[in-house]
Amino acid sequence: MNLWSKLLICTCLLFTFHLPVQANNTIPKQVVNIKGNSNLKELVTGSTLIVYGWLNTSHQEQPLDQSVQSGKLVNFVQRFHVQKYLKGSSSQIISVLSTGIDPLPEPSDPNNKVFPGPMSEGRYVAFLKPVPGTKYYTIVGGWQGVYPVHEGKTVSLEGEGFPELNQLTIKQFERKIKSI
Repeated sequence: MNLWSKLLICTCLLFTFHLPVQANNTIPKQVVNIKGNSNLKELVTGSTLIVYGWLNTSHQEQPLDQSVQSGKLVNFVQRFHVQKYLKGSSSQIISVLSTGIDPLPEPSDPNNKVFPGPMSEGRYVAFLKPVPGTKYYTIVGGWQGVYPVHEGKTVSLEGEGFPELNQLTIKQFERKIKSI
């Protein structure tokens, strides 16, 4: 077989057997909707995963075609490194998607409750559910679904988190979740 024949066959094979691009590898362009939960049971049952571990800073972002008075909406992706599963199971690193505002508004801005954006680096217990049709997860209930861990105990964010999850060790938190 001469060189031209081999080149032609290789070219045909490339176009014939190309791999499809998977849509779930792109960051969604829709706003991550946050719906609050009326009680802790609703938060637990509405979560596919409840995990303890640490979040890295945001490593990907996707500007959206929407804005609010405070700025432009952006979807952010962070890696959550799971140390322990309290409910469900998945991989050791989970991609978490959130919608935030660029530039970051003042802490008192009410849009922060609706569009919290990425979390700060640190240890957390998080309530997660998958974003349909993607490889991403989102935090259930916004600020209700995230509990920073400080000195080995969870912190319920004032006015947002459930007080019964405040100041618990990870073992106590797990027992509380499993009792629901």
